[in-house]
This record gives sequence, C-alpha cells and structure tokens, in this order.
Amino acid sequence: MGHVFVRLAGHGVRLVPYWPYRFAVGPVPATVEVTVFEPAGGRRAVVGPDAVSVPGVVDVDPGPQGDWRLEIGPFSLCWPQGFVVESPSDSADRTPCYLLGPDEAMIFPQGPVPLERLAAPDALVAPGQRIVDRRVLDDDIEVVELAYAHDGAPWRQAHWLIPVGAQRALVLTGQTLEAASGTVRSAGDRMAVTLSGVAELGAAG
Repeated sequence: MGHVFVRLAGHGVRLVPYWPYRFAVGPVPATVEVTVFEPAGGRRAVVGPDAVSVPGVVDVDPGPQGDWRLEIGPFSLCWPQGFVVESPSDSADRTPCYLLGPDEAMIFPQGPVPLERLAAPDALVAPGQRIVDRRVLDDDIEVVELAYAHDGAPWRQAHWLIPVGAQRALVLTGQTLEAASGTVRSAGDRMAVTLSGVAELGAAG
C-alpha cells in the first residue's frame, strides 16, 4: 500500500490516506472516518482537527481552514453531503476516486481532458443514451444530462464540463436511478461551482 493523489483538507489539516481507502463522515462534527482496506479486513481511524498521523492508514499534515474539501491533483472542490469517497479497488483503474451516495448514486472525476475531444455533439453520449437536458452554470460550466435503461430500470447520467484553462476541462460524471437523480444533480452542481486550485486556497488561508 502507498499514498494516493487524493487528499481531504479542511479544519486546519490535510489528510493523506493510504490505498485502498474510504473517507466517511465521522461520528462527531469536523471528524472523518478513514478506512484502509486489506485482505484480512479494514483498518479504521477517526481523525479531526487535532489528529496525528496513524501509520499505514492516514498521514495528517497542516492544511487550510474551512469545511472539508477534496483535493484531486492540483484541484480542490467541495465534499458533498451524503457521499463517501473511495479509491478504485483496482490499481489499474486511473480514476482518481469515486463518490458513492444513496440509491446507487456515484460521481467521479476525469481529466483534465482537451476540449477538442469534447467538441462533437455526441462526444458524451454512449450507445443507448439520449440527451434530456443541457444547461450552463456559472463560469461557463456546461452540464449534459442523459437518460438510459440499466437492468430494466430508468437511469440518469450527467457530465459537468468545468473549464480549467483555455484548452482543457475537468469532467465530473454522475449517475443514479432516475428517481434519485436530483441527489446527483445537486451534488454535481455544488462540486462543479466550488472548483478551485489547491495553491489558490492555500494562499487565501
């Protein structure tokens, strides 16, 4: 096991977990339950603003103040309520992390991706999917929402295209059962509009 490229920062500390890991809301305010999965079972630690490193589970470094935020590479964005954060279970999976919520809800980041790869009208539409909504959030964040069937049930998938420079975008993808699509829509919108740079936050804090 080793360190990962996803951290959780806030309340004056930065949590750097070991792989494979899960972040979940802790039992008291401002704390986080960190779990590292092993063949023989998981090792858990509850950490917060006054925590110290737990060998083999999580390293605790000084970090920014404010609510907990996910740091994914050079980017920082909010940790939406109701979701846990898990690393991929397969070391070959290059997805930075998965946010898992109720009703099989899932959100995960991709990229940054060159904008030219996203320019075609159907670039984000997989076979069997159809576009049901397109909208634009603040800072020119484009959202594409798709409908499709999975195991006989109606599902929704959405992509948030967040500009991170003149020629690139960070893509958030979320999916869940259609009946619960509002949960993913609200969480994805919140994550997208709160995106900032880690260095920028550090300078502000």
